[in-house]
Amino acid sequence: MIKFFIAFFFVFSAHAKDKYQRSQFGYQSYFINSKVGFYTGKTCDTNIDHVVSLKDAYQSGANKWDFNMRKQFSNDKSNHVPACRRVNSSKGSSTPKHFLRRSNDGKGLDYKIIPFCNYLKIYYKTKIKYKLSFKNNDPTLFLRCKIKIY
Repeated sequence: MIKFFIAFFFVFSAHAKDKYQRSQFGYQSYFINSKVGFYTGKTCDTNIDHVVSLKDAYQSGANKWDFNMRKQFSNDKSNHVPACRRVNSSKGSSTPKHFLRRSNDGKGLDYKIIPFCNYLKIYYKTKIKYKLSFKNNDPTLFLRCKIKIY
């Protein structure tokens, strides 16, 4: 019975390391001096949003990085925008397709993403800069903004 628990513990521990955890990125929050949300252009209570979320990065290649590289990515201000807290919470770790759907799904917090192409440009540049995959993205969204991802 003890052997079973030991074996279970090691298998469980190995799988836990394979799963995304925000703490794997060493993000250090900072004060953002803006009361206007990047996505809506509205005055609100803001916080920092990772345009390419940490989870999205993890699922598109950052899972192979060491901690220092993940920390560099998570603290890279070129991937940060001020976002209304409620919008950021709604966006979560979404890819652009799911973020766009959530912004107007009629299930609660509806908002219009005003600079959608600007958002996609930051997203694209960040993925390219860090050599992250676009496998989990919808290329038609990028084409609407004249960005070719493949």
